[in-house]
Amino acid sequence: MNENRKELLEMSMGKLFMKLAIPGIIGMLAVGLYNMVDAIFVGQFVSKEGVGAITMAYNIVLINQAILTLFATGAMSLLSRAIGEKDEKTIDKLFGNVVIGVSILSVIYTVIIYNYSIPILQLLGAKGKILTLASEYIKIVALGFIVGGVGPALNMLIRGEGKMKSAMKIVFIGTIINIILDPIFIKVFNMGIEGAAIATVISQIIYLLCDIVYFKSGKSVIKISRNSFKFSKDIIPQMLSVGFSGMLMSVMYAVQLGIMMKLMWSYGGENSVIVLSSAQRIMMFAFIPMWGIGQGLQPILGANYGARQFERVKEAFVSFTKIATSICGILWVFFMLFPKFILSWFITDSALVSTGANDFRIYFCIFILYGFMVTSITLFQALGKGGKAALIVTGRQILFFIPLAIVLPLLINETGVWLAMPLGDFLCIILAIIFTIGEFAVLNKMIKGYKDSLVEEAI
Repeated sequence: MNENRKELLEMSMGKLFMKLAIPGIIGMLAVGLYNMVDAIFVGQFVSKEGVGAITMAYNIVLINQAILTLFATGAMSLLSRAIGEKDEKTIDKLFGNVVIGVSILSVIYTVIIYNYSIPILQLLGAKGKILTLASEYIKIVALGFIVGGVGPALNMLIRGEGKMKSAMKIVFIGTIINIILDPIFIKVFNMGIEGAAIATVISQIIYLLCDIVYFKSGKSVIKISRNSFKFSKDIIPQMLSVGFSGMLMSVMYAVQLGIMMKLMWSYGGENSVIVLSSAQRIMMFAFIPMWGIGQGLQPILGANYGARQFERVKEAFVSFTKIATSICGILWVFFMLFPKFILSWFITDSALVSTGANDFRIYFCIFILYGFMVTSITLFQALGKGGKAALIVTGRQILFFIPLAIVLPLLINETGVWLAMPLGDFLCIILAIIFTIGEFAVLNKMIKGYKDSLVEEAI
């Protein structure tokens, strides 16, 4: 633990970015491929409606991700701060609390989705062939919710202790298995969209097994024993208070996507839903480098905050935000110049690709600003200030997106549906800027107070 702590507290930001963020980005890109591969193979080998079905089903998967995030995000924050404070008792309690919490809620969710997939998908706006395919897919995926929840949750703990390369390798193994099995089950075994679901569950099982091997290897700062598998009254409230913002992010994104899908059915029809589904898969994948940077930034912020090195907290945030914004800028140019090429990955209908290109550009028009949004949320989660992170996340949908999604389509029809999300996100980013400026002012006061206390001790 001492060596890992020393790196987080003393290594230069450039070296820390290479050590933590680059593996984090690569690992999260693997996560993105994991989520996008099913849609690509289904779009090419099953039907264009299959892309819409995968996206409808993904709305349901997002809730299971919210469950794991509720526990894992808070545990990550606690872990990195505990490393900075040398609090080994807290560190050793995290594994079991994450596993038990995620497992219980995932099993309950599995029962609900397996038995009521069709009415839930109808509530989300699925119709016709898209509804049928989505139900076939999600009922199988639901059987793997417990492994699909616990595996990523434990992997987040690995990242929380700064072991990004180890976490990345595990994610890559699961992703490669999924990529290999997808065409085999879909095309070779002629199982269609159900084959994609089976491939996903198998890869998630392997993902979880790799996590367990890592923790049993002795490489982790977390020591596992029988006492690890107990709910801790002192840990759970802290874990949930921070994790709540991360959970809200998944839940509110599911709500946002569900609203957009229902509105798109009303104002654009099935073809518009298919284009939106394709754009959404790209958006999720394109966000992955940002989350990778956030995952690399989180342990640096938490450890230095716990060690009262507030100047390094500010330095880390600024450095990582600049890099995140640069990456967003490069991707934004690509999205604006080549929308037809990107849509063709999912849609074989050239006419639909052509008509959807301008809508795709609208959907991604402010992507260049998303790097800051992610690092600002990471800042508040890492410092244990989940309330502000939660307000940014909920504000994105409740304060901004939902009112815009209701009003804009009434004024400019289908274009209003496409514009609601980027415009809402722009307003959310303004809110994040205000909060971050305020937090920096607090950090400056803490820096001054800490320096004054050191002077008094010296005297």
